[in-house]
Amino acid sequence: MNGKNTIGTSILVIIFLLGMIGCGSTDTKGFSIFDFLNIGKRLEGEVVVSTSEKIGIINPDIYGLFTEMCFYEFNSGMWAEMLKSRKFAGDDGWDERYGVVGSWYPIGRTQNTHFMHDNSTYYCGNQSQKIISWEKPHHKTGIGQGKLFFEKGKTYQVRINVKQNEIRTPLVFALEGKKGVYATYKISLQDTDWNRFSFNLKPTQTDKNGKFTISFYGSGTLWMGSASLMPDDNISGFRKDVVEALRALHLPNIRWPGGNMVSEYRWAESIGDRDKRPPRFIRELWDPFDVGIDEFIELCRLIDTKPYIAVNSGDGTAKEASNWVQYCNAGANTKYGKLRAKNGHPKPYRIKLWGIGNEMFGNWQNGHVDEETYARRHLAFAKAMLAVDKDIKIVATGGRYWKYPRWNQALFKIAGDYFDYLSLHSYAKKYRRHMKKKDLEDKKFAEEFYYYIVSSPYGVEEQIYETDKEIRAALPNRPDIKVAFDEWNCWAYLEPYEHVDFALRDALYTAGFFHAFRRQHKAVTLANFSKTVNAMPLIKVKQCGMFLNPQYLAFKMYLDHCGPILLKTGVECDSYPAPEYERGRPQAKGCIPYLDVSATMSKHENIVYVAVINLHADKNIKTKMSFDKWDFSSVVKIFELYDDDYMTENTFEHPDKITIKENALSGITSPFSYNFKPHSVTIMEFRKK
Repeated sequence: MNGKNTIGTSILVIIFLLGMIGCGSTDTKGFSIFDFLNIGKRLEGEVVVSTSEKIGIINPDIYGLFTEMCFYEFNSGMWAEMLKSRKFAGDDGWDERYGVVGSWYPIGRTQNTHFMHDNSTYYCGNQSQKIISWEKPHHKTGIGQGKLFFEKGKTYQVRINVKQNEIRTPLVFALEGKKGVYATYKISLQDTDWNRFSFNLKPTQTDKNGKFTISFYGSGTLWMGSASLMPDDNISGFRKDVVEALRALHLPNIRWPGGNMVSEYRWAESIGDRDKRPPRFIRELWDPFDVGIDEFIELCRLIDTKPYIAVNSGDGTAKEASNWVQYCNAGANTKYGKLRAKNGHPKPYRIKLWGIGNEMFGNWQNGHVDEETYARRHLAFAKAMLAVDKDIKIVATGGRYWKYPRWNQALFKIAGDYFDYLSLHSYAKKYRRHMKKKDLEDKKFAEEFYYYIVSSPYGVEEQIYETDKEIRAALPNRPDIKVAFDEWNCWAYLEPYEHVDFALRDALYTAGFFHAFRRQHKAVTLANFSKTVNAMPLIKVKQCGMFLNPQYLAFKMYLDHCGPILLKTGVECDSYPAPEYERGRPQAKGCIPYLDVSATMSKHENIVYVAVINLHADKNIKTKMSFDKWDFSSVVKIFELYDDDYMTENTFEHPDKITIKENALSGITSPFSYNFKPHSVTIMEFRKK
């Protein structure tokens, strides 16, 4: 073949490939023709911010969170209780722990002692821990729990409910460890009724693997109904560090108590004396129901945010839901308002946001039903709840229009006058069924995965846009109905909720969602990131530590440095081919710009915030920045999320690998140039002179 033919053939091949791939569609390994053409090329962009063109108002409720009563979000999470199985519910342990409820272990087991769970004599629920000893006076018998963190000199609050028969010696409560006994407290039991005792223990040593023990000497029978151990710096029962971290975000709202588990949630069991509340098995552990509606409202008060409550439309009833609204919102002269006052809360909570059910279209959901049945159920619930408080706003369970094509339509037809929001969810799950985190050790696949994650907000934006069109077409007389995107995150690989880790890459995903919500500000006015603590979390905790995930830092940046007024922006830059949004479903947006830009203005119109996400995995983008009018100070503040590796994570050992870096530029006038680092989020703050 001669040279001319070779060149001609090459050109035809390139034209053919570009025709097939549009802007450079990626192959299965994540490398694109577009990337090939840009090897060695310096990427450039241009951004124009029009301060004179205000295109809308952003509802602050799009920056909400979602938290659920499972997956160690509250228990071993934001709630300060240190003991597991504190109400002695559940199965016995194995082998030498047989007869002792899980998480506890026996002390002094011999042929003359007997350990069992007792379902005839109990303090709450339907079970207690029973110990019988026929031993001599010098023999110690009891139970203990390990893997506890004690800090020297810190005070720990203990609360115990016990019952005894013929025990002649004091009960001994102790904090112990490898270095011995760190603190003790003794109680003499005088009668055979259930008795509650509260006291403090202050350890003389710090121990990351300490034990809490309950024991007595000699013979007798002991029943333990409940036990509690909390550090005394808790705030209304919540961890002080978690409360401070959430308060620092200035959140607009939090959705609670679920999620999938709401479809079996009994709100009336979660009020009153915490030690008397019956424990329930929810997913991975027995929940002592320490955090009920009153405690959740207290959390909202502590962090200054609005509650958003989801009611049980799985195995719950409309009457149960309306009673809950009455407990929260009605006066003390009503049946359930009186009960709330009796529980120490005389003033109504006046909760406005109420969701009916969760993902009821899914066969993973307790009480899953067909679309018409859910629509009728929603209607019954909404009518009953509105009869108690006509001013509440109701969120209906919506579905993805392409996967559940009749779900929303049935809801529109049957209950179109009885909801204010339609909920949508997304978890960026294209790879989840088969992908493990270790697969990201393959750098080529890691880049493919990176582009999928940071592109997902565009798929979500399409979902919002098309769902809004669906609402408008079906309910033209209800322009007030909005989208509530009340669960979103990138649960992207095959691990349980509480084992998923998040990297810098996921901060870009989070920022991208904020930009998508802003662009669709007329459609979506309520949104909730999933989740808050320990389960796909913003915040990861254990008894002796805490760290903030990069997504928390993205929330912090955007909540601290944004305004409610959305400004028009113009962006010119290179783009890349959009990955699939879900397996087998391409995104409507064929090409995604490497620069995702959103500009907002403060309420008083004296500050403009320009948020820029550089989605390119490994290239700076030199960008010309300009304004239609320049009347700003020449000093510009810069807030940046960046690390050399987009897979960098914060950990307990290294909690500050990724932080928000603050800088400033001086002598700036319009236009000016700025290099946006690869895989970074940057917010520029311009203040008027």
